[in-house]
Amino acid sequence: MTDAVRIEGLHKSFGAVDVLDGIDLSIGRGEAVVLVGSSGSGKSTCLRCINRLEEPSSGRIFVGSQEVTGKKVDLNAVRRRIGMVFQGIHLYPHKTAVENVALALRKVLKMSRAAAREKALHHLAAVGLAERATFYPSQLSGGQQQRVGIARALALEPEVMLFDEPTSALDPELVGEVLNVMAGTKAAGMTMVVVTHEMQFARDVADRVLFLDKGRILDQGTPGDVLVNPRHPRIRDFLGRMSKH
Repeated sequence: MTDAVRIEGLHKSFGAVDVLDGIDLSIGRGEAVVLVGSSGSGKSTCLRCINRLEEPSSGRIFVGSQEVTGKKVDLNAVRRRIGMVFQGIHLYPHKTAVENVALALRKVLKMSRAAAREKALHHLAAVGLAERATFYPSQLSGGQQQRVGIARALALEPEVMLFDEPTSALDPELVGEVLNVMAGTKAAGMTMVVVTHEMQFARDVADRVLFLDKGRILDQGTPGDVLVNPRHPRIRDFLGRMSKH
């Protein structure tokens, strides 16, 4: 069986700055991989290269058996297979929650209005927002808006979900509700790659944790290996500083 995601020799430079310096990574189907590390270590850039929101300087990336970095690849087709949730919550303010989710189904999957609405309602219920389906984003909390974003991504039935610090813009009391939905997504068997500073979530949900430092994978392993009993002084220092926040 092919991996869900495979990265070979990934480099990314911005001018003279090497942000990613040779990333090799295979992610199995249904695996949850969490990327941790200091700001500027390359975590978000790595994530954004997977669906070509950032153009790799060199290296190859595969989603399933398809090479995302292939010269003639259909990027729209690739991105239909990859769901992404950002730290910024990009909902249409003039559309209700159900309309925000249904719009993607109609535009991308060409579903009828009625079928798209039905599926959108199903996915809003799955993230605990059935009662808020007809609310506009301004009537929802930040955590509820982010859950709408997750429902919108999941409704397209992607093979892989990418989460780029999805709770960083939220008030602390709203973080838990989003992390609970993400944990449920993992429990349902979704392949996930997550960039987060929520160490407890990484310990509880990740199958594997990767610690990035200066664009390289400094260490990887189970949450216990990397976050509970870290082998590297650099990681111990990072976790010590995180625990003070």
